[in-house]
Amino acid sequence: MLDQVDEARLTALPPDQRAEKLAAQARVFLDRGLLLEAERLYLTAMASDDRIPAVHAGLAEVRERTGDKADARKEARTSLELMPSVPAYLVMCRLDLGAGHLDEASYDAGEALKIEPANKTAKELQLQVEARRGAKR
Repeated sequence: MLDQVDEARLTALPPDQRAEKLAAQARVFLDRGLLLEAERLYLTAMASDDRIPAVHAGLAEVRERTGDKADARKEARTSLELMPSVPAYLVMCRLDLGAGHLDEASYDAGEALKIEPANKTAKELQLQVEARRGAKR
């Protein structure tokens, strides 16, 4: 019964608000490691409005976690084109770091820190980049 009420409320929302709400719900599943449910909600959100940066950033993280690096990069770039965000920069940073693109990874971490200077993950990634640079010298 509650699911039907929630569905009715979502359906009544304009597409952009519906997509935002679905992206927020998907984020909860993603944070719990429930990738299939998060992916389903992100895709539903994208069908409502594909211009929501959080939808693309979240889907980028789902793709990253499932090993689809090319699509993760594509979704993160789309998110960043729509609006720069910490989650999208973090995905790009991890992908660049994993690929050995240290300059790009450093840039991504730096951009994330410009948006959110206290972000712990961005700081940790920046340290990883510096450590890898030091190891290469």
